[in-house]
Amino acid sequence: MIERTLAAGLFVLATPAFAQQPEPSTWRDPDTRCVYLKVGDTLSLRYRRDGTPDCASVQRDVSEEAISRNDFRELARSIEALRRDIGDVRRVMADMGREIEAMRRQAGRPAQ
Repeated sequence: MIERTLAAGLFVLATPAFAQQPEPSTWRDPDTRCVYLKVGDTLSLRYRRDGTPDCASVQRDVSEEAISRNDFRELARSIEALRRDIGDVRRVMADMGREIEAMRRQAGRPAQ
């Protein structure tokens, strides 16, 4: 009996707290068709680096995106670093081949 009374009392105390939290409302921008969440009187606007609105409710046209100069520079640097790494691997493999050949000569075996 005490548990039921305690549970009913907690429910009565918690009900006003739930009633004070209104459902968040949304607003749709007529120009961009983006849906924004309204918190009180303010909108939760977000923008991308290029200044366009960041909204998941509108599909972005991927064909309009271009590679920036910075992206191109990073790509060129990565390719150049890869070329250097491949050159290092070739040199190491050539050195290993020469060492194996020298070891065969020392052991008196003919080269294959």
